[in-house]
Amino acid sequence: MPQRFGPVPQIAAALFATLAVGALSGCGGGGSDPRATPTASATRTATAAPTNSPTAVPSSTSSSTAAPSATPAPPTFTATAGPTATATPTLDDTLPAALDNGADGRNPLNNPAHVRPADACNDVLQASEGSLVIRILPRGPLTASGALAFTSGACVYLPPGYLESGLAYPVLYLLHGGGGDAADWVAQGGVQEIMDTAFAADPKSAMIVVMPDGTDGQWYDSYDGSQQVQLYVLNFLLPYVERHFRTIAARDGRAVDGLSNGGYGAMHLAARAPDRFVAAGAMSANLAALSFFGLAPGVAPAFALGSVPVNLAENLDRLDLTLDIGTECIGDRAIDNCITWQFEQIFVPANRQFTDRLRAIRGPEDGILEYREGEGAHAWRWWSLWLRERHLPFLLARLADPRPADDSTPPPPAPPASFRYRSVAASFAVWGYHVAVERRVREFLDLRDVAADGLVVQGSGRATVHTAPRYAAGETYEISGAGGAEQRVVADAGGRLSFVVDLGPSHTFEQFTAEANAAEAAGGYWAVRTIAIEPAQ
Repeated sequence: MPQRFGPVPQIAAALFATLAVGALSGCGGGGSDPRATPTASATRTATAAPTNSPTAVPSSTSSSTAAPSATPAPPTFTATAGPTATATPTLDDTLPAALDNGADGRNPLNNPAHVRPADACNDVLQASEGSLVIRILPRGPLTASGALAFTSGACVYLPPGYLESGLAYPVLYLLHGGGGDAADWVAQGGVQEIMDTAFAADPKSAMIVVMPDGTDGQWYDSYDGSQQVQLYVLNFLLPYVERHFRTIAARDGRAVDGLSNGGYGAMHLAARAPDRFVAAGAMSANLAALSFFGLAPGVAPAFALGSVPVNLAENLDRLDLTLDIGTECIGDRAIDNCITWQFEQIFVPANRQFTDRLRAIRGPEDGILEYREGEGAHAWRWWSLWLRERHLPFLLARLADPRPADDSTPPPPAPPASFRYRSVAASFAVWGYHVAVERRVREFLDLRDVAADGLVVQGSGRATVHTAPRYAAGETYEISGAGGAEQRVVADAGGRLSFVVDLGPSHTFEQFTAEANAAEAAGGYWAVRTIAIEPAQ
């Protein structure tokens, strides 16, 4: 496949160095202005039809590839689920305060609006008529040396009357940008006031908002394993929130959104785990992963390009998406002479490419896409406005309303009648399926038309597929078209099938290298297996 828009580290470094002035505050850590809030006006609108030892890992949605890690995620067939009550869990999943490395946050450009997360999110969890913003310390993954592979602490907004309401709430995971920290949306984005205003207008708008620290807005697992933010959010933070708070621990109870690097993070996490979120949003998003040197684009091109949202667009089926980016400078001329708008333009091409790709591959049944270009800039005055007037209403329309809590464990999400998914990971789990591939190099494995009666698999090497529980337990099924002889497989007690797909010899060059590109261009590069699954006769 052709290489799509990916990391361009040299250009990115030069642009960031040139434009990293105080008014910009590092791609999401600032850009605040005390003057009048602008009015939203879009000029280009397109709408188309998540005592335990520190190394213990909760259930996995996907695993990263080839990056060393002390905390590999084990395969699982069940969705992450947790009780909806607020009783203290028996699992020791809270990081000791002595290991907290995120209390001070980060303020690389000395933004005067910065507030330490430990200070900005310091409410006490207690009965209150008003809302609360507290700070939590989930455990997370470790590096091979035993150091934290994440920045600790998340700020949590709890709606008015949370403790005594007896309700379970949907959760919005709201991500900050580069140079920022877990308190950015609280101290600079006004999220508490935004959420309180929505609640006052309609109590059904109540939700929990979780704002983690993305280690300088790097919302991915790095190639060398030194930072594992994706793993932290999906496999540690989401389960922690659902164990400690009354949440709607189901797909329609979770959404993810973010600004700048956090907009990248929202699209990336949603594409990695489309079975976890019902909707996602991005504002001024760094969708090309510019300056994400932890992805090692010069060393491992498939690892890097496998973490760029445009290359994962197929995974976003059945997620409703909303994106905003500023392409016009009008009112901001009087505020900062369009400096923050100029910075915003770096990210426009990748936003267009991403949304063009989505329109090209999605049908009406694959979800709503809202993409707006118009007046805006890389600044909090715009992100707060877009959250309040555009993204929050969009997400609320798709999330479940608060409802009486119970202690039942929700079932894992049922797979769609048909879905597609792709990953460069050596193993991954999605929609109840778990797939592991044996091959010599890193490259995409593509699943298409995954349904009860079969699927299409593209790649090289040998893949082992464990299906979702969609078959009759104890019954025998015939698997044909997987390469080699027909397989007869008995569904296990849970109604799952396991079978092997022979994709021929493994390729010898990592995808997107010059050698792999030349071999692919010559044709016949990928093995494609169209597999049928039928009850045995």
